[in-house]
Amino acid sequence: MKHVLVLIAVISILFFGYGCASKPVQPDPSAVKPSTGAPTKGQQDPGLRQGQISEEELARQSRDRERERQAMEAARAALFADILFEFDSYTIKETYIPILAQMGDWLKKNRSANVTIEGHTDERGTTEYNLVLGQKRSEAVRDVLTKAGVEARRLKTISYGKEMPLDAGHNEQAWVKNRRVHFVLDEKR
Repeated sequence: MKHVLVLIAVISILFFGYGCASKPVQPDPSAVKPSTGAPTKGQQDPGLRQGQISEEELARQSRDRERERQAMEAARAALFADILFEFDSYTIKETYIPILAQMGDWLKKNRSANVTIEGHTDERGTTEYNLVLGQKRSEAVRDVLTKAGVEARRLKTISYGKEMPLDAGHNEQAWVKNRRVHFVLDEKR
C-alpha cells in the first residue's frame, strides 16, 4: 500500500508539475484590446524589432519593383522597335530619324549596352541580293546612330536577308512587315 501511495504521488507530481508548465496561458478575453490591423503611419508593428520590415511591406516593395521592371522593359521595347523600309530600298524614312536620335541618346546614357542591328528583307529577289540589301539597311541605321554619338564598336550589323521573315505570308501586308531592321539589345551588368 505504501508503494502505491508513493507511485500515485510521483505520477501526480509529474502530471501536474510538468503538465501545467507546458500549457499555454490563455489571456482573459475581456482584458485583450481589439486589434486595429496594421500599425498606422509612424507606428511600428509591435511584433517587429527596430529596422525590420513587415511581410506586407516586403510584398508591396516586390510588386513595385516588378511593375517598374515591366515598365522599363516596355519603354525599351518601344524605343528599340523595328524600323521599316520601302521595297528595294535602304533609305531610312524621315519619320524614323527622331526615333533613332532617341535611341542614340539612350545608348549614350547606357554605355554598358551594345546593339546588334539585324537587316531583313521580304521574300522577293534572290538570296544573295536580299543578303546585300539587308546588310545595307543595317549599316544605314548604324551610320545614323554613330553620327548621333554612339561608338561604332557597340553596334554590330548583320543581314538575314529573307531567311527570317516576321510574317510568313506571301502578300504586301506580310512584305511590309518583313522589310525591316530589328534591334537586339545586349546589356552587360
